[in-house]
Formats: sequence, structure tokens, C-alpha cells
Amino acid sequence: MIHDGSDNPLNEREAAVLRALVYEYITTGKAVGSRSFVQKYSFSVSPATMRNIMFDLEAGGFLMQPHTSAGRIPTDKGYRYYVDSLIDTYDFVMNEKLRVREELISKELQLDRIFSSVSKMLSLVSNYAGIILTPKPDFTVVKYIELIPLDNNEIVFILITRTGVVLTRKVKVSTRVIQDEIRNYAKYLTGELCGFSLFDIRSDVFNRLRSEAMNDRHKEMALDIAQLALAETEEPDLFIDGIENLLHIPEMIEAEQLKKLLHLIDEKKVLRGIMERNMEKEGVNTLIGEEIAEAEVSGCSIVTSSYKMGNKKVGVLGIIGPTRMDYEKVVPLVDYTGKVVSDFLTKMSK
Repeated sequence: MIHDGSDNPLNEREAAVLRALVYEYITTGKAVGSRSFVQKYSFSVSPATMRNIMFDLEAGGFLMQPHTSAGRIPTDKGYRYYVDSLIDTYDFVMNEKLRVREELISKELQLDRIFSSVSKMLSLVSNYAGIILTPKPDFTVVKYIELIPLDNNEIVFILITRTGVVLTRKVKVSTRVIQDEIRNYAKYLTGELCGFSLFDIRSDVFNRLRSEAMNDRHKEMALDIAQLALAETEEPDLFIDGIENLLHIPEMIEAEQLKKLLHLIDEKKVLRGIMERNMEKEGVNTLIGEEIAEAEVSGCSIVTSSYKMGNKKVGVLGIIGPTRMDYEKVVPLVDYTGKVVSDFLTKMSK
């Protein structure tokens, strides 16, 4: 007996039929009939016996009949069983085509371009839509700080991180500051904040430096500038690429589904929420159809993997496509890409 996670285990034959039927539907997009299915997959049963097996699988919620005269297609539960059965068997080894694309990513120097390249690569290799949620700047580690004085007591605060992110803020101070003082402030801030993440700086380092700088007017002014500049937190970006791939899939351009798809492109908040909820999960995660729990994304599946900077999960990437997705290709692709991005960001941050 093979358990599907419910109280109704499938026997070996039912499990084999279900896996083959899901694979057939993913490949062809056509409802599967018992007679042609038996012939194609060389099951040693009669078409009548196959109809009975399909009937039992339908009664168990794994299959459905779109029309009374049609064959069967998988339900979300059927896809879930299929995906879970793949996890222990799929091939993690990627082909040379992907390795070449990995090299293209590693040649990028600007972090936003790296993330854009990742979403493009996921889209190109999968033929679905690639998606990546970038890290919050809070996780980035300070490398260098520069200050540039402007007129009207304004100062441009420039912070460069180890991963190449550049944050620029304009700060207004109460008194005029001369060039030599500005240079010393920048030197002091770089010396004290270098090597700390923005999160650590906001939550701990500023308090420590304040207590150490009491009655030192210059250090207090430098800290005032830095705290004003870093008071605002930025939201992570969401890169999506390859939505046009989904427009070539028949079930994705049915009137109601197309309307949802266009809304999804226009309104990133829904996808952002889904990705954020999946960021803390380990390994590859697959959400199929109704499991996504968002009406705007019904009829879709999303495969995600978080990526890390060192041991800290900082973002999440994935692929969105129809429930009739080629999971055998997509799951290892997402897993592999998550590891590539993790390795690359970890090296950049050192």
C-alpha cells in the first residue's frame, strides 16, 4: 500500500496508474481514456479493468471527468500525489544549458541585474514564468559610507554594501557642516558600521555607539545623519519574467483564467504575499491549485525555493505555471537555482 497522506492508501497498481495518467495529461493536455492509455503504457489489464481503476481514483478525489463522455484528468489532489512521489526520485543534475546560464548570472556585478537574470533564466529553461523576491536591504552588510554636502544644510548619505547594493538618502541637518567635518563623519561611520547588517545597525549598533559617543558633538552629529538616513526601510523587489509563456497554454487563456492572469501581472501584491509566506520553508515547496489559497491564482501552481546569504534565508525564487506543469523538470530546476543563488550571494557578502 502507498499512502497519499489521507486515510485511503493506494495500492501499487493504483499508484502506478495515477502517476502515468498525470504524466500523460501533463504531456498532452488531453483527457485520458482507458483504452488508449492501456495500449500506450502497456498495463497488463483490460480497458474495462482500467476503467474500474480510474473510477476508484476518481472516487478517491485524484481524478475527475471534465465531461461525461471524456476521459479523466487529474485533480489538485492527483497532482499533489504525483509531485510527492517525484521528490525522492527526480534528478538534481542539471544539463550544460543551465550551467552556461549560471555563468551568465555570475558575470553580473549589480545585484538587481543578477535577480533579473535569475527570473529570465527560470522562465527560459522552464517555458513558464520565473519569479524572484529580492532580499530586504536589512540583510545587506555595510562596506563603505560616503557623505556629500549640498546647499541648505543638506547631506547626501551614500551606503555601499558588500553585495554591491547602493543606498542613497538625502538628509537635512540643523546646522551648517564644513567639508573637513563631513569627511571625518564618513570615516567614523564607515569604521564603526562596516561589517554589520542594516538590521543589526538599527536594532543594536546605534544604541551602543550612542552610549560611547556621549558628549562628543562630532560623533553624535555623524550618528544623527546615519540614523536619519537609515530610518526608512525598503520593501524587497519582485521580478517576474516570462508571463507571455503562459499565454501559449490553452487552459491559461480561457476567458476567466486570462482575466485572473492579467490581474496578477498588474497587481504584484498577491504574488509578493505568496512568496513571502514561502520564504521560511526549507527545500523546494510546491503549491498546487487551491493550495495557494488565493482566488487570483486559481488554476496555477507555484514551485518555490528560498535562497540564503550564509545561513540566513534572505529571499525566495520560483516558477509559476498551470497546474498541468512539468513538475519533473521544474522541481529540480527551482531547487538547483536556489542553491546557485545562495552560493553566489554568500560569496559576494564576504
